[in-house]
Amino acid sequence: MRIILATFCCILFLFSTVASAKIVFGSKRDGVSNIYVMNDSGTNMTLLTDKPVFYHPHYPRWSPDGTQIVFRMPVNSSGNNEYHLFLMNASGTNVRPLIESQFGINSEPSFSSDGKRILFTTDTFKKRGTNILDLESGEVIQLPDLIANASDWSPDGRQIVFASTSFAIAGGAGGNIWIMDSDGGNARELLPPPAVEGRIIDRDSPRWSPDGKQILYAETEYIFEPRGFFQLLILKANRYLLCDQNGEHVLQLSISKKWKSRDIDWMDNGESVLLSAAELKLNRIMLSNNAEYNIYKYHIPTKKITQLTDHPGGDWKANWVRGYTLSVSPKDKMPTQWGQIKKGSPNLSDQ
Repeated sequence: MRIILATFCCILFLFSTVASAKIVFGSKRDGVSNIYVMNDSGTNMTLLTDKPVFYHPHYPRWSPDGTQIVFRMPVNSSGNNEYHLFLMNASGTNVRPLIESQFGINSEPSFSSDGKRILFTTDTFKKRGTNILDLESGEVIQLPDLIANASDWSPDGRQIVFASTSFAIAGGAGGNIWIMDSDGGNARELLPPPAVEGRIIDRDSPRWSPDGKQILYAETEYIFEPRGFFQLLILKANRYLLCDQNGEHVLQLSISKKWKSRDIDWMDNGESVLLSAAELKLNRIMLSNNAEYNIYKYHIPTKKITQLTDHPGGDWKANWVRGYTLSVSPKDKMPTQWGQIKKGSPNLSDQ
């Protein structure tokens, strides 16, 4: 009787932990990258993947119903930079490849609003592009002459917002926010190119609001400064902004310009912003890869910032499942391996 009761309690604990999870994110801890989920409060942080150091599962995104997670991962340990897309249950079980024969790097996946298609970028080392995968038929539709980075489907499924490739590293223009129809047609810039003389504005991570009326995006401003034979990137400011679906009525959020983001998303059904960010020094060389990124929640009405993770590694690519509670059975939630990480998180006052 005690064994049965203990088993039931264990199943109930696992079920309640993941069933209430809303945030999925990639994290590098102790030199190993894996995927975690946690509650909106930062509690019940749970390890979903447990891969060796060379596999680095990354770029997790929820399906619209919160039952599945798509992510990218290397297909072998040879170091040949070949990444494929995988799908797993919200519990971390039933991991399976989406396109086994695809060669090169597949990355930045995003689900359509009905959960039937996935848009992702490809890099075959000779050509970069964007594809849409039909999950029911397995058909892959190539979108010619288009690279849709950090894409996000509108809630009504009719449009896709994305960031163009930035050529700022080579001294060219920064990336901008674009929008296109769901079939890849009618691609056009959502926002006019920034008119800031002598400075580069790089826009990224556009995300539709749950009601489809606004688009959230991040913006980094910097300059190139000559240092001998080199041109160095000097960080001037980071911004987080909202605009309407036509790219108008732009509003800047009250988040410190020192905060550089790796990813942003909506949260609390449009009342908050979820972001993975690190505080960098302005007017210095931009070395964001060495910074300590954690996950925060910014409440738009009160401008309050709450820190959800606190780890010396890096917590990136955070994604919130929009307005859904995971509907699963205890059987489906039994994982192959779990890692309970922490029970609480500190708060960080607005700056």
